[in-house]
Amino acid sequence: MAKASSARGSTTVARKKPSYDVAVSASRTRLRRASGQLTAVIRMLDEGKSCDQVITQLAAVNKAVNAAAFTIIAANLEECLNSRSRDSKYSAEQLQKLFLTLN
Repeated sequence: MAKASSARGSTTVARKKPSYDVAVSASRTRLRRASGQLTAVIRMLDEGKSCDQVITQLAAVNKAVNAAAFTIIAANLEECLNSRSRDSKYSAEQLQKLFLTLN
């Protein structure tokens, strides 16, 4: 936790670690790219593209979405383990369950 000063005194403000912010930013970028890929897949279906081309693009979308999910879960797990506080939104066990749902 970081302390922030104000005219009335100091207050405690909970902040996520920079590594979490970087992970979320990277995941957001990856998901935007996956969204564009998915739009392209729909267009490919509308245009009657070959099955192998469509499946290749769907696999790329799937990989991008899973990578974003893994990144977010890993960042939350790291935050949870580093904080060692009871105030964490997710327990390590809950994050492990989320992680396993992606397989």
